[in-house]
Amino acid sequence: MTIARWTNFIPQPLRFTFVGGCAAVIHFMTVFFLVETFSLAPLLSNVFAFLIAFSVSFSGQRFFTFAHSSVSLKSSFIKFFTIALIAFLLNEVLFFLLLSLFQMNYQLALVIVLLIVAIGTYFSSKHWAFSK
Repeated sequence: MTIARWTNFIPQPLRFTFVGGCAAVIHFMTVFFLVETFSLAPLLSNVFAFLIAFSVSFSGQRFFTFAHSSVSLKSSFIKFFTIALIAFLLNEVLFFLLLSLFQMNYQLALVIVLLIVAIGTYFSSKHWAFSK
């Protein structure tokens, strides 16, 4: 049974949540590791975490969440990267605001930001990156 046939049994929002959750955990743990181990600033650590989590997110969304997509790999990559980049810019601005204006703990701020940005990413992915 191919992955595309297997995914018929799991609703798409659940697949997206699973993949996005994995990417978010990797993102969060990367930030945590870089801040706590190397004393990098949270905002800088967030950039590195985005780049690592993006590869997990794209692979999972393309081949698991949207496995039935007929959009070419190249086209979906470009569109998904565009969405992810815009989402990351929003992520970084919100993260900065929560850290600087609200003096929030970087871990709590990052969780809040990742959850907010995930919602927009799902709808953008579903209706643009992986659809014709």
